[in-house]
Amino acid sequence: MDRDRCRDILKDHFVLFSVEGTAEAAIINSLIENDALIVPHDHLVSDYTDATRYYTRTRKAKDIVDRYFNVNYRSATANGLAIARIVDTSSGKFVLPKSLKDEAEVLSFYTKPEIEMLVIHREGAFREWERASRKDRSLRPNVFCKSTLGIKDVKEDRFLSDYWSDCGKLIHAIKVYSETAHRDRDELMLVDLLK
Repeated sequence: MDRDRCRDILKDHFVLFSVEGTAEAAIINSLIENDALIVPHDHLVSDYTDATRYYTRTRKAKDIVDRYFNVNYRSATANGLAIARIVDTSSGKFVLPKSLKDEAEVLSFYTKPEIEMLVIHREGAFREWERASRKDRSLRPNVFCKSTLGIKDVKEDRFLSDYWSDCGKLIHAIKVYSETAHRDRDELMLVDLLK
């Protein structure tokens, strides 16, 4: 999708963030708490189980339809609903029923190869990661974080919430990561969510 069109959608729709994992949840939560997103705060859709949380771990299209499509998202300030999926791969299918295709925009933001690349960038270890991954093509970013950077809890909720609470460092890592990641021309990334 065209990035300018994506940003327009994020500005003028209600937005439901559907996050894949613990790290994605901690990152989106920090960006929301620090008002770093292009999405207006009053357009964030809260989770159906916790009205104070502005993202959901619900990921299947059917479940999202069942839980979130009982509200009219059109208003004087919003042109409907946008579902912003934070996922690590484009292989997962997310198809709304034909009857609802015009009711929501679906935007997928990819964090491939792994969300732990943000940790590597925050720690200033990207060159070291490149050297290590050239030596061992099967080396995964989360293993590098544990073995080389000594960050054993890289997938733990408590650690991640604290680690990404410094939103300035998070934003910097997202921006640097977007410069080094290989992405398709029309692929959206976390950087496309930032103000």
